[in-house]
Amino acid sequence: MQISRALNGYKDRSNHGEYTYKRKGLLEKIPHRKLTKNVILLKKQDHEKLTEILEKYKAEYYAGPIEKTSETSEILSNQEE
Repeated sequence: MQISRALNGYKDRSNHGEYTYKRKGLLEKIPHRKLTKNVILLKKQDHEKLTEILEKYKAEYYAGPIEKTSETSEILSNQEE
């Protein structure tokens, strides 16, 4: 559950639910695309941020480069705000 919160964020409630706060996860802060449930496409400079979280929670992962194409560039540029 902790890794899910770190990646996806969560709602934090205080004072018996009177106040609600949205805590952002890493994936809400960086441009990315989830290709499948377990595959995330992101920019090279954001790779280290993600691997830090995965290693912190001892998650098993594989990270590798992909060939830059117009399609992958478009996917990531559409995610930027």
